This record gives sequence, structure tokens and C-alpha cells, in this order.
Amino acid sequence: MFNSIRVYARNVAVAAGVALLATVALPQLKASPTDKSVTMTFSAAVEIPGKVLPAGTYVFRTAPGNPNIIMIMNADETKSFGMTLRMPTYSADVPEKVHVDFEERLADTPQALKSWTYPGDPYGFAFVYPERTTGLK
Repeated sequence: MFNSIRVYARNVAVAAGVALLATVALPQLKASPTDKSVTMTFSAAVEIPGKVLPAGTYVFRTAPGNPNIIMIMNADETKSFGMTLRMPTYSADVPEKVHVDFEERLADTPQALKSWTYPGDPYGFAFVYPERTTGLK
């Protein structure tokens, strides 16, 4: 009898682990579609991690085979402006059109692209910026 309780407990633990893995992995799968891209037009310079893009039109898409890397290209996708890491985001408010957020910056610096969300999808993309130091202690 003790052996059957041990087997039952192990099966319950395995089932709980699989259920937990499914709930964690499912949002990631939805948050990282490889076939979506977004075209953004900026009327002023905008900062992305490690670079400032001049005003213009850019295509942002996930890298083939790695949904955690975002490629930034010109409008006709003939020139690359670099690649950067992204983190998935979630919003309970599902947007009807592409929603873009910017980080606060000083008045004399370009706005920094923080994240964007696709229409009809609560999962979006947030850029990973290096930690800023102010020099103050």
C-alpha cells in the first residue's frame, strides 16, 4: 500500500510539473511569433538600445529562429540598423492597432522606444536597455 501511495504522489507531481510548464510556455509561444513584423515611421530621432535612429521608416521583426532578438531594418528591408534583445510584455488591454510606448528621457535627447504590442494580441515586445548610471553616489 505504501508503494502505491508513493507512485500516486509521483504521478501527481509529474502532472503538476507538466501543467506548470504549459502555463509558463504557452504565453511565450504566443508572445514570440516569427512571422510578424511592424513598420514604424518616426518624425524625429528615436533611441533603441545602443543606437539612435534618425527620423524615418523602419521595420522591426524577430530574428529567424530566435524570437528574443529583434532586427531593425529600413523600410524596404535592404539595410540593417542592428539587432537587440527583447523581453515579452503582457497587457490586459488588447490594442486594436499597434500600440507603442516610449521611455522618459531628458528634453534634449531622443525619445527611447520602450515597447510595442500588435493589434489583437495582449503579448508585446519590450527592448532591453543597459542600466544607466548617473555618476551620482
